[in-house]
Amino acid sequence: MSDPDYTALLLIIDRSGSMVDIRDDMVGGLTNLLAAQAELPGTLTVDIVTFDNEIEHQAVFADPATVTVQLEPRGSTALLDALGESLEGFRSALEALPPHARPSTVQVVVVTDGHENASQRYTRDQVKRLITDLAAEWKWDFVYLGANQDAITVGVGLGFTAGSSLTYAPAPQSVGASSDVLHRYMSDLRGGTRKGFAAAERDRVMRDDVD
Repeated sequence: MSDPDYTALLLIIDRSGSMVDIRDDMVGGLTNLLAAQAELPGTLTVDIVTFDNEIEHQAVFADPATVTVQLEPRGSTALLDALGESLEGFRSALEALPPHARPSTVQVVVVTDGHENASQRYTRDQVKRLITDLAAEWKWDFVYLGANQDAITVGVGLGFTAGSSLTYAPAPQSVGASSDVLHRYMSDLRGGTRKGFAAAERDRVMRDDVD
């Protein structure tokens, strides 16, 4: 038994050096996303993990209305280590809750702008197996947002579905649009309907002239 009104969000954000050009737009977009999600019916908590070649936990079971997203770009991209450590830690934290207090919906969102280049503890196969197991057995939902890559190919290779993997352009308007699109996706999921990213949404986040 779990709490049908409770959604737990795990947000894993790349803060490697290449994020510097879109840092302000990403912080603004994610801050707006959390504020908008906080206004929806039901309980939402957010855990935030940021990573380069080091991994930092910024928020744990926090109220999204009170969270400040912080990104200081630096270092390289240990994506696999960040995913492996964050997912295993989040699973353990949820398992420690009393059954009636566990979320009925678990949303994991990964945001990056580059390719893996620094992991030392986890392999791609280990991360893919972890993600597919959590999706199949625990019914977690996973979203992969990637710039400077084919995010569908990379996401599927990591265990994400094609429908929940989204390539965005590393430009201010597109970063903001990706947060808007993610808000739609999460809102549907919290309302009980899972809808992958539509063609029009994919087109919108690849433009650098979005209004």
